[in-house]
Amino acid sequence: MDRREFSRMMAIAGAGSALLRKTAWSQTAAPGVKFSVMLWIMGRNSTMEQRLETIAAAGYQGAEMVDEWMKWSTEDRKRIVAKKNALGLTFDVMFPSLTTLVDPEQRTKLKQEIAAAIPIAQEIGCRQFAMKSGARIAGQSPEQGRQSIADGLKVAADVCRDAKIEVLLEPIDVLEDKRQFVNSVVDGFAIVRSVNDPGIKVLYDFYHEQRGTGNLIDTLEKNADLVGLVHIADVPGRRRPGTGEMNYDNIYRKLAAVKYNRYIAMEFYFQGDAVAELKAAKAEALTAMQSA
Repeated sequence: MDRREFSRMMAIAGAGSALLRKTAWSQTAAPGVKFSVMLWIMGRNSTMEQRLETIAAAGYQGAEMVDEWMKWSTEDRKRIVAKKNALGLTFDVMFPSLTTLVDPEQRTKLKQEIAAAIPIAQEIGCRQFAMKSGARIAGQSPEQGRQSIADGLKVAADVCRDAKIEVLLEPIDVLEDKRQFVNSVVDGFAIVRSVNDPGIKVLYDFYHEQRGTGNLIDTLEKNADLVGLVHIADVPGRRRPGTGEMNYDNIYRKLAAVKYNRYIAMEFYFQGDAVAELKAAKAEALTAMQSA
């Protein structure tokens, strides 16, 4: 048994005593974090209620969606929200639209889809909307593309403002989708900083950034004020943190050092029992952050 595996087993054994106190969502709250799981990673072979039960059994507080909610009927929503509430979970983020930010010709559609998603978000208790930049447009210069994404984010934030829903830009690495205009959080932070709107932040996915750019900790330290959510998985294979090339202990310690106190979302493929792996991932994160 190597040192890393021994440390992981000890962390799992002490998971019960490692849990942090629940804290408020605001950045001004006490320096605690909450944990969530991206639902798509759990596959389609179980019901939404079963997936939520798994997340709750692992001691997590949140669940995240891409387009799952778009397929729900009114009755589906009522049933799923009742289950979520019974388990004490929150839907912490969802994608309100799959319409591109980078295309100025899609603004009306973007507004309409976001506006239509807001009452559903309010019904299910979701306070963050995540969005990708969209694919590059032929003939559009890099400067034009960045400005168009900034404009699209402004539109989204304006639509969401009265509902107090925050907008997140999620960069996707080139290995996963080379068509996406924003492939790194470095560009994402620059665009969001140029907009200068407190209702807009960046979804920092460490898995995507490691595959595409690297320099994870320095980028985090320089842009901590704009991080609205973090996603966790190891490289290669999108597996549990600690199984690949990434030093998640150092990443977690830096998150604690910059006083990150929002959701940490696990988005990795399970290699065994989902509850056990989620518990282990959470325990490892808490142990590292408490040692900062």
